[in-house]
Amino acid sequence: MKRVLILTLLPLLLINTTFHANTTTPIRHVIIIIEENHSFDNLFGTYPFGYPPILNNITLSLMYPYGLYENYTQLQGAKNGVLYWISVPDIPWLPIAYSHPYYSNAYSTRDPYEGWDSYHGDYWFDTDKGFVYYSGPQSLAYFSYQQTWILWDYAEEYVLADDYFSPVLGLTEPNRIAYLTGFSPNFYSDDATNVIPFNYSIMYQLQLNNVSWGYFVYKLNGIPWPLDAFNQINMSHIYDLKNFFGDLKNGSLPAVSWVMLIGGESDEYDMHPPHNITAGEIMIANITNAVMESQYWNSTVIFITFDEGGGYYDQVIPPSINHYGLGQRIPLLIISPYAKEGYIDNYTLSGYTLLAFIDYNWHLPWLTKYVEDSDLQGLLQAFNFSTKPRAPIILTPSNWTYPLPLQYPIHYGYIATVPNYKGYAEIYPMPEMAFLLPLDVIAFVLLFISFKKRTLIKLTFLLFVVSLGISGYIYEINNIYQFISEYYFAASFIGFLIGGVLLARQYSRGK
Repeated sequence: MKRVLILTLLPLLLINTTFHANTTTPIRHVIIIIEENHSFDNLFGTYPFGYPPILNNITLSLMYPYGLYENYTQLQGAKNGVLYWISVPDIPWLPIAYSHPYYSNAYSTRDPYEGWDSYHGDYWFDTDKGFVYYSGPQSLAYFSYQQTWILWDYAEEYVLADDYFSPVLGLTEPNRIAYLTGFSPNFYSDDATNVIPFNYSIMYQLQLNNVSWGYFVYKLNGIPWPLDAFNQINMSHIYDLKNFFGDLKNGSLPAVSWVMLIGGESDEYDMHPPHNITAGEIMIANITNAVMESQYWNSTVIFITFDEGGGYYDQVIPPSINHYGLGQRIPLLIISPYAKEGYIDNYTLSGYTLLAFIDYNWHLPWLTKYVEDSDLQGLLQAFNFSTKPRAPIILTPSNWTYPLPLQYPIHYGYIATVPNYKGYAEIYPMPEMAFLLPLDVIAFVLLFISFKKRTLIKLTFLLFVVSLGISGYIYEINNIYQFISEYYFAASFIGFLIGGVLLARQYSRGK
């Protein structure tokens, strides 16, 4: 009887083992952790030296990302952590007063102003001139190793991508949905529900191809936000974070796991300002340590990233691939026994590239064209699959000071570079915008003159009507430029009302 049972189950066991082994790389388990609202420059702008700068054999041996300095001597001369060599105008169209990136010296900051309009205003016509005005002076704060030592330890020991972008130049929900569908959804808010078919998602693709997956949420309570944007969501694969730790121990970890510290009853570890960012890092370390201490370490990659930049300053203009994005440059950490040590992955990557890795690794068709074109080969440069798996580096309060001793001697010692990308203003120009400023200036000048010279009232009113029409047209047909067209529309409307009153008075007097 036992022999019959074994012979019956053996094909099933072989199928399961063969399937999980049938990956393009030695990676058989992908874990994706997506935190909240930090740009690359906000967290890693002064890496690997920080402020005050640490200069030793370790930091001088690492590859340096494209950050907020060109040479560490600049950081040495930064008084009170103010990076005076970077100047952002307080008002982008009136560059008289300027602000500079500054060391936060705290475990969080006031939340920068967020939103579709704010983020496009931050990148004022493909420049970085709008951050102070649109996201607030707090947007220029940056953190250093005193707050981010855990993330910096991972960057030092594994791979940090410094040319990685969120999918959408917008809020959390559109980005997190794009992370799962491989395309930008056609909504801009954080409250969309039942608008995306579940069969558009990577989870459905995995399910269809018998690749196991799980979505794990801290303090799960019902459908976790923002998965309620999907209709017909499959709750049988959605678990509390406790189940993730249980799966690691009992040998039932899915092939692909999303581990989220947002969407449940508490978001205390999601690192969204004003939450304590170090508390979020410690939770990430607990999750990473559990993987490293499990049987899965030698077959796993952990991607740690963010959903969007949250309005924090970043100097790199996001490349525009469609109307919605790409979004802001954000950090991506790549932790694996096959990840290169102290390496900066400098290829143009995005949230879509993580989906490309999944499709490539499990021999699946590209989920979308954006996924296919997301430079998978650039992401693969982060790995060395020809070497033995590296031993895990467990971070605990006893050793997580920065910098950690390196596992192997390396010496890069140079700064990566980032190309000048074509942003939204170049890819989706609105030539009509060029007429608005001179129109409004002339119209308001004539308006003031017309208080004495009544013959100009008709012309003034006509100019405001034209400006109102152009600004209203731009506002309605191209929301990329709503961050500025709304001001032109408001100014034109005010001028229109004043001009209309003056014109009405003129006619009432029979003049």
